[in-house]
Amino acid sequence: MASPLIRLSHITLQVSSAQKTIADLVTKYRFRPFAARGLDGTSSCQVALRHGGVTLMVNENRQLVRSSLLYDWPVPLPSMDTACNVSYEVEDLPGLCRRLANEGCRLLVPPTELRDDAGPVSYCVVKSIAGNVNHTLIDRSRYGAPFLPGFQLLHSDDVSAGDVTSVDHVTYACPRGATPGVMDWYRRCFGFQHFPLSSGEDPARGFEISGPQIGLRLTSIACPGHDDVPKIVMAEALPQNGTNQIDQFLRHHREGGIQHAGLSTPDIFKAASSLAQCGVVFAGQPPSYYTDPQKQAEILRAGLEPQHLSQLGILLDSSTGSVEEDGRILLQVFTEPLFSKDSFYLELIERRGAQGFGEGNIRALWRSMQDMMEDQSQKQQEGATSH
Repeated sequence: MASPLIRLSHITLQVSSAQKTIADLVTKYRFRPFAARGLDGTSSCQVALRHGGVTLMVNENRQLVRSSLLYDWPVPLPSMDTACNVSYEVEDLPGLCRRLANEGCRLLVPPTELRDDAGPVSYCVVKSIAGNVNHTLIDRSRYGAPFLPGFQLLHSDDVSAGDVTSVDHVTYACPRGATPGVMDWYRRCFGFQHFPLSSGEDPARGFEISGPQIGLRLTSIACPGHDDVPKIVMAEALPQNGTNQIDQFLRHHREGGIQHAGLSTPDIFKAASSLAQCGVVFAGQPPSYYTDPQKQAEILRAGLEPQHLSQLGILLDSSTGSVEEDGRILLQVFTEPLFSKDSFYLELIERRGAQGFGEGNIRALWRSMQDMMEDQSQKQQEGATSH
């Protein structure tokens, strides 16, 4: 079926301290608040921030009253800051809501209309089958202002300004065995289809990577013909010895949730350098990654220098396409988690013709995040001991 989704609107962060989260997003990640409500304390604090073409909404979950939130519904994780809502713009909201109800979906907020001088906006909130994830579905086709009714614009905003252009993908951490049900739900409700990460991939098995310190199954889905709707990637840990980042995430999100979002950038070196100068910490790679002769040759064939990549821990993969034949490469790097070590984080991704993710990058990114989380755990233990 054709997807009813038009484009991504925003991703919501539910936090215990809006002031701290907004300060980090502004000073470190270069987001800029452009619309807000509740700053006077009369309602729940909700602040929309933008960096380039990416919009995040920060909802403060301290004593949230469900009816006081606009365009959202709080998730029951009072002690855990989290990303919890992926909001989409849609058409024919009433028809879509009827179809979702017929599919047995839980509508947390039924179709609701809000308006101001710029016109009406209608929305609903549906509970996803995936963990603590909700989706706000918004019809703003008759609305003439930059954001949404109920929000005060803080300043005029230049969408083109910034180092990131869009959300490339959103990754869910899923309990083992949950992926087929999640895929089916998104297919039936929103028209997502399997997007293979490797040639000949079986949708029922996904893309499995196993080896020392890694056991991972990834499955990706996309909305055909809707480039403004990010891919969804589902990540499951394979049975293995020891805990890993998926299992650690599931300790606080028992049914799963949003682990990270990949932000597209036309120049990952410029974007990563800019964020690093502002204090963002990236997951680094061991020096052996950049001194390996095979990897060095791959980087050089792409017209880049290994030393340039190593300065910020940027990874390069050409396994999604032959760099010798057509020059398609993928460049990626993960940031530190925004909240605790087991929480949501961001990724910078630059696609030079590559559409998949690349096994080499997946392995290296997994290990870099494992190392970062283990390092954070050790620092927390040392801090607790010193007190």
